[in-house]
Amino acid sequence: MTVRTEYRDNQTIKTTGRLWRRLSAAVESSAMKIGLAVAALWLALGVNAAAADDVAQSSTSNDWRNLTLEQLVNVEVRSPATLTEIDFRRVPVDMTELDARDVEQSGARNLNQLLEIYVPNVQFLLHHAHQPHLGIRGIISDRDDKYLYQVNGLTMNNRMLLGADDERALPLLGDIRSVDVVRGPASATHGAGALAGVIDVETYNGLTFQGADLNVRQGLVDQYSAAEVRYGHKFSDTSGLFMYCGVADVQGAGNTYYIGHSYPATNGLPANVAGKPAKGSIPNLNEPAFGSLWHKVHLSYVAGPLEFWGRFVQDGDVSPPSRSIYTKTRPATEPLETFTLGREIRNQQYTAATRFKKDLSPTWNLELLQSYDLWAFKDQRAGADSWPPRRTRSADEQQAFSRAIAVWTPNDAHSLAFGMEYSHMWFHDPPYADALEVAPVVSNRNWQTGTISLLAEHQWRITDQWTTFLSFRTDKHTYSDWLLSPRATVVFTPTERDTFKLMAGQSVRRSGDEELWSQWERQRTVPAPETLRSYEISYERKLTDHWRVGGNAFFEDYDAIGWSSTLYHSLSLGNFQIAGGEFQLTYSNKSTRITLSEGVAKLVDATLPKSLPAAGQGITAEPYGFGQDLAEWAPFITKLALVHDIGKRWTVSSSLVYYSGFPGAEDYANYNATLAKPATSAPLSDPGYTEPYGPNLYLNLGLEYRPSEKWTIRVDGYNLAALADEKLSKRNYYFRTSEFSAQPASLTVSARYRF
Repeated sequence: MTVRTEYRDNQTIKTTGRLWRRLSAAVESSAMKIGLAVAALWLALGVNAAAADDVAQSSTSNDWRNLTLEQLVNVEVRSPATLTEIDFRRVPVDMTELDARDVEQSGARNLNQLLEIYVPNVQFLLHHAHQPHLGIRGIISDRDDKYLYQVNGLTMNNRMLLGADDERALPLLGDIRSVDVVRGPASATHGAGALAGVIDVETYNGLTFQGADLNVRQGLVDQYSAAEVRYGHKFSDTSGLFMYCGVADVQGAGNTYYIGHSYPATNGLPANVAGKPAKGSIPNLNEPAFGSLWHKVHLSYVAGPLEFWGRFVQDGDVSPPSRSIYTKTRPATEPLETFTLGREIRNQQYTAATRFKKDLSPTWNLELLQSYDLWAFKDQRAGADSWPPRRTRSADEQQAFSRAIAVWTPNDAHSLAFGMEYSHMWFHDPPYADALEVAPVVSNRNWQTGTISLLAEHQWRITDQWTTFLSFRTDKHTYSDWLLSPRATVVFTPTERDTFKLMAGQSVRRSGDEELWSQWERQRTVPAPETLRSYEISYERKLTDHWRVGGNAFFEDYDAIGWSSTLYHSLSLGNFQIAGGEFQLTYSNKSTRITLSEGVAKLVDATLPKSLPAAGQGITAEPYGFGQDLAEWAPFITKLALVHDIGKRWTVSSSLVYYSGFPGAEDYANYNATLAKPATSAPLSDPGYTEPYGPNLYLNLGLEYRPSEKWTIRVDGYNLAALADEKLSKRNYYFRTSEFSAQPASLTVSARYRF
């Protein structure tokens, strides 16, 4: 029997890991042993719970693992990993898929937390400028521009400055039906910017959600009040309406903030002592920018092959000041409470999209997409971190986007997808814009760009056991050369239980559009793109109807570009080679799901341009003779998640995330201390003070009760390891990894009522 579905019908397929090949150094790592020991204990507890209720039934279960093996082998999906339709086993990349039950029963407060719980080798760091930054497989930046964030296949990244810096922190998840994460290069499918991967959110529509409900949430300690309302109505088998509105009043949690280097009393501040909380007026963790409410609104109307959807998102937070409150002199006219303010950024994004999907014949399929997007940005940098002196900056960008993709399937062996995209953007960034302010000042703060893209993919099902994918894309921006993104995958399925994949691909990223405009206006030159070449082998096996195991090994050859604070545009940071892999073990029945993963990312080699100044890049201190690790990455990341239904009314959930520590950051701090003038955007700590570089542990527990079909009540506890030691749940800051905030244990109570 063949089961065909539109991309993720009622049963969402979740990825497991791929072929795991430990590096020899990993075997000897005490950090990894600790992480695996903790995870093994939790896994044992979860398996015992599963065994106690192995045959229990749950009315809330909607999991793909309930399919028979014959059904599972033949389920066909359309995913963000491919342009052509393919059964799940042969998806040509490593991908994690999270369904509605994962979203709702994980207890995750926001999308960031959901991804951290479930996606192997994904890491988060705080920042003194923007919202928390996400990294994949060792690739992370001070801007979220190394990956693409998409909603219903449409890229939402801000192209001027920040990348995917909005929506992920909202405690509003009710519009989300599923989340797919491609781990690894994906530019061949999605275009420039999908360097390290893609996050694709699929929302509900009138065909996938019917009825109405109201969900209210109250956060304690990390304080917020949120309300979400959903309504869906199905007019026919092919038409329906869905409406969603969410609003959150966020206050955040008190920020116990540690600066790794000791400083004498200055600027009216008491002395800072490494290992002691910083004094002064420090903004709350998650404190909203300009005191604004956070919003999300989504509207969808489907009528046969045509779908319209619109979306509005508003968020943004206040960051703590950097250690410059001690290294800069406070002007006599500036109050201390102003001098110690950090940076606050508010994002607003409006999107309207129309999609047309039609089977023109048994062999031809056509998809058309037209969208308009407006991103508005309000930025204020105060006190020691302001440049120029405190001003409020407002900027915006608009985009008109078109896509046309045709898929030709002449027979069972071949599928060919080809198409093109065009994006036209309008930018407005009046004073004070970093890249445009340095002399000679760029006076024109209104400019336009166009990007044309050509893409194609060929899928060849050679035999029942062998399938190949060849993908290619090229993007031409007004201020870039043609950017090339090829990818090739070979899939071998020798049995119904085993799957092997061999993957090679290249992804590219151009600089931010403001930097491109600045460089063009001053020099009439176009910079080289950032490039990542990845080579990967993976293996997955279905052990039984309940157990799956898999792993992968990858090698990344990374030509990085980054922001120069002296030239005010991006330049080459060098070549960095990273190796690693992921191991994943999953257990699932109708009442229990357990996922264990271990992610590794290790620097192999680094080569810097001779023109790069001392501390001119923050990726690693290895080229300076200090250590052999990435400065912004935990070499080993262990994750364990459990969801268990106790009968039909109760569900317990728990998750554990363990970062092994940041040895590369400690190496960089040691190097930075040798400089006559230590870099301000790099780790710096007192001799012998290593606390910032130790392990991080995030432990969450949740309990859900369904007293009737209409009511669902949840209680979730977060960062519970902080109850034993507040610094166990610390969160380090990008660049200045010697600085961290102790995330307090907190609680959320929520109630959902279905009308």
